[in-house]
Amino acid sequence: MAKRTFSNGVIVEDVQNGLLVSQAGEAYVARNWRLTPAVEHLIETAFAAGLSCMIREDHPRRNARWPNDRGVVYLAFSPNTDGQWSLAIDTFRPGAGDFGFGVFNGKYQTQFNAAELPFVFEGRNKGAGHLVVARDHVIPTLKALAAFDHSVLGLNRTPHQGEGFTTEYGIQRQILTNWRRTPWATRYDVLQDEFPVDRGLTSRRIDILARDRVTGDWLVIELKRAEAHPSAVQQVEGYLVALGRRDEFAHGRLDGVLVAERLPQDVREKAQSAGIAGYEIAWPVNLTRTA
Repeated sequence: MAKRTFSNGVIVEDVQNGLLVSQAGEAYVARNWRLTPAVEHLIETAFAAGLSCMIREDHPRRNARWPNDRGVVYLAFSPNTDGQWSLAIDTFRPGAGDFGFGVFNGKYQTQFNAAELPFVFEGRNKGAGHLVVARDHVIPTLKALAAFDHSVLGLNRTPHQGEGFTTEYGIQRQILTNWRRTPWATRYDVLQDEFPVDRGLTSRRIDILARDRVTGDWLVIELKRAEAHPSAVQQVEGYLVALGRRDEFAHGRLDGVLVAERLPQDVREKAQSAGIAGYEIAWPVNLTRTA
């Protein structure tokens, strides 16, 4: 089986279930991937562009890392271990030995020149704020990123000051890093954040997906900063319906949770009617059930 050690210390090698990625004492399996020339070229180009990290402090999740050989479906790249991801690719074509489209962090869009790189915006997912790029344009886009200021990924990720949250990411971060303090920790383990609901280029993403460690039931958690609107309840309902149609969610109950700093009465009533739990959150992670 193929194995490659890169100059920055990342080791990538073929294992039975996919591609084992090792860096700084951590490792994970990218399920079904193989170390082909196309994949080597992808990794080399990402590293040359300044995206030298393939394992971040919170991705993949600890329960998805080696020796768990199920791992994850993607390869992802970032400029550092504690910032946001830059590029993620979750499609590999075993027969062709090649990968599929790439999803770039949408915060880069401020530095893209649409006139020079029109292909970058062809598949833009406006809803999720990501830049979806066709396979043929992944490498050129990565090369363009070599001249970019990657610190743009730190926008809206400054340390919290005072009470309240400045972004939904802040709420997500507090819940994930303090999961044991949440009311769901006694039953559920976090499976993944930003979980793609629909797959494909423009998939909606669940803020936090968790699973009951005993029964296998699923918990879908949607987060809203400030005051939630009735449409947020419909959003959770839509996620539950979509997951219910997928084979991998056929076993286990699907439940929804809406978390916001404020849940007005009409939202509480709508959530109760839909069977969705509602929680108000106060800094840093004080959760009160209101629906």
